[in-house]
Amino acid sequence: MTHGTDSLSSVGEFGLIERIRRIIDPVAAAADPSGDLLLGISDDAAVYRPTPGRLQLLTTDMFVEGVHFDLTFMSMKHLGWKVMTAGLSDIAAMGALPRFATVGLSLPAKLTPVHVEEFYTGVAASMKEFRYAVAGGDTTASAGNMAVTVNVTGEADEKELRFRRGAVPGDYVCVTGHLGASVAALRILQREKQRYLDAKNRDEFRPELEPYAPALEKHLMPRPRLDIVKTARDGVRINSMIDISDGLASEVHHLCRESGTGARIFEHNLPVEAITQRIAAELGESPTTYALFGGEEYELLFTLSEGEFGKLERLTGDVTVVGRILEKAEGITYEREDGTAAPLVPLGWDHFRGRNGGGLQ
Repeated sequence: MTHGTDSLSSVGEFGLIERIRRIIDPVAAAADPSGDLLLGISDDAAVYRPTPGRLQLLTTDMFVEGVHFDLTFMSMKHLGWKVMTAGLSDIAAMGALPRFATVGLSLPAKLTPVHVEEFYTGVAASMKEFRYAVAGGDTTASAGNMAVTVNVTGEADEKELRFRRGAVPGDYVCVTGHLGASVAALRILQREKQRYLDAKNRDEFRPELEPYAPALEKHLMPRPRLDIVKTARDGVRINSMIDISDGLASEVHHLCRESGTGARIFEHNLPVEAITQRIAAELGESPTTYALFGGEEYELLFTLSEGEFGKLERLTGDVTVVGRILEKAEGITYEREDGTAAPLVPLGWDHFRGRNGGGLQ
């Protein structure tokens, strides 16, 4: 795809904003049929009308090229979709639904206005899919790599909100979807990048990606589980909830710490799809390690009573029981397929230490 001859400097900040508005404004209007967004990308601040009788939420995420994403193998459209997913998933993890968002971009000279338009095409696709409106943001130059900041607001009735605290001994520990595919896809993308760097003729290099398409979609275009939030509102009482952005093991520890409990996770119950198992085998790695310690899943981890799980099970088949909540004194452990148990080490993504792929004992 051509990225045009215009540079960011030739288009200028206001010209770039106008290009962004042409992509975002029509979608924002469609996503806000109530007309609560009174002023979007046209003034010093967005103006919107809160919904009476509802609580509002706000979450912020930052992304830095070379730390959170690699433009060698991630398109700008995929990046636009994925950075929005992080905030939407945070809102979902609180039992709420999204309303508005703002996006800040720090852009290096290597990018063009067409790159930015592709980024916002991904953002607009997310807006259409998940029914929220981008109300504004900011753009600035970067002397280094690209960086993105996303703020997302959400709303819920007070009785609908869910927190990390609230798990009680005896609760089922559940996850949505399947685990490990995102980090499995990242391993493949990193391998193919290295093959490209090692290739004698890079112009003729073709990455081997097609066999891994289902995992790649999970990594490049993850879906926030807002559908489960809507489903759970149909009379299902969830006691505690968190999204899986830093890895299942890490999130279990967060939830248990806030709830003052222990937990046991069962290896044989972990929902790992065949493509993830195949990638792990191909790379000589463990699918269990992927499932427990891989991040960027954007699935939901939650706890609820046995009776409430029966209600949820009748509403959706996309939930798996992976463990039980225990008394705090029993610790946080995982049970291997052979029936032996070991401490579940809270490793995953740490923004100041990097990813640790180990953790099983």
